[in-house]
Amino acid sequence: MNGLKLSREYFNDIAKPGIWQDFPDLYPRLAAGLVGNGSECFGYDDEISRDHDWGVDFYIWTLDDDSDMIPALQDWKTKLFDDHPPEYPRIRSEYGARVNVMTCSFFYNGLVGAPAGPQSLKEWLRAPEEHFALAVNGEVFFDGPGEFTNRRDYLLDYYPEDIRRKKIAAKCMALAQTGQYNHERTAKRRDWVTLRTVLSRYTENVIAIIFLLNKVYRPYYKLAFRAMKDLPVLGFEASQLLLKIAETGNFDDESFSTHQQCISELCGLIASELRTQRLSESDDWFLTTHGEEIQSKIEDSFLRSLPTQYEI
Repeated sequence: MNGLKLSREYFNDIAKPGIWQDFPDLYPRLAAGLVGNGSECFGYDDEISRDHDWGVDFYIWTLDDDSDMIPALQDWKTKLFDDHPPEYPRIRSEYGARVNVMTCSFFYNGLVGAPAGPQSLKEWLRAPEEHFALAVNGEVFFDGPGEFTNRRDYLLDYYPEDIRRKKIAAKCMALAQTGQYNHERTAKRRDWVTLRTVLSRYTENVIAIIFLLNKVYRPYYKLAFRAMKDLPVLGFEASQLLLKIAETGNFDDESFSTHQQCISELCGLIASELRTQRLSESDDWFLTTHGEEIQSKIEDSFLRSLPTQYEI
C-alpha cells in the first residue's frame, strides 16, 4: 500500500473532475501532484511509515499571476476532503510538512531557495542536496501550463559539472582518509569508538559519491542506502559491500580483514568509474590522487581554489 499511488488514484478519480467542474477557467493553468517530504514520495513507505504524516493528499500549484485564487482553492480542497474522505487520510503531525495550495515559485523557493531553480553557482550551493532530492521526487499528477514540470526538469538535469566535480573531489579525499588510511590505524590502536566512526563516515561517503557518479540527488540519510541500491552505476555492487561491512561488526582479526577487503574493493570500483567518466586518468590506488586531479579540472576559479577536501 503506497501513499503516492493512493493519492494519485484519489486525485484522478475524485479531485480532478471536481476542479474541472468548479474552476473551469482556472483549471488549464493549474498543476497538482505529491512531491517533497515523506517516504511515500520516494516510494519507500511501509507499515512503519503510517504512524505519522502519511496518507492521501496532494498539492495544487498555481502560476504567480493566479496567486489570488489560492484561498478559494484551499477552501475547495478542504471541503473536498470533508465531502469525500479518503480511506487513508493524511494526518499532519506537529512538525509535518503542509501539503497545501501554493504557487510554483513558492514551492521551489521553499525547497531550493530559488523560485525558478538556481541560476548561478552561488544559488546552487544555497540548499542542501537532500532538498533537491525532495524537489524532484514523487509525481506530478497534472500540469496544465507545464510550468511546474519545466522547473522540475531543470533541476533533474542535475548540478553544474563544476559543482559535481568539487563534490566528487572532496568525497575522494574523505574516502581515502577514512577507508584507505585511518581504518587500519585505528584498528591497530584498538580504538574501537573511533573505528566505528571511521566505518560510519566511510559508509556515508561511499553512498554520497555513488549518487554523484549517477547524477542523482542523494535523499535524506535514512533513505539514502535504500535509494542507492537501485542506481545503475555501482549501486548494487556498493550496496552489497557496504552491507557486508555492516553485518561484520566484531573487533577480531577476521572482521578487520573482511572490512579491509570490502574497502579496497569499493575504492577500486570507484576509481575505475572515475576513469570511465573521464573525471580522472590516474591509475593510483589511493583516492587522494584522484581527488586532486578532479579538483584541478574545475573551471570555476573560486571552486578550484578551495581545499580539495573542502565539502560544498
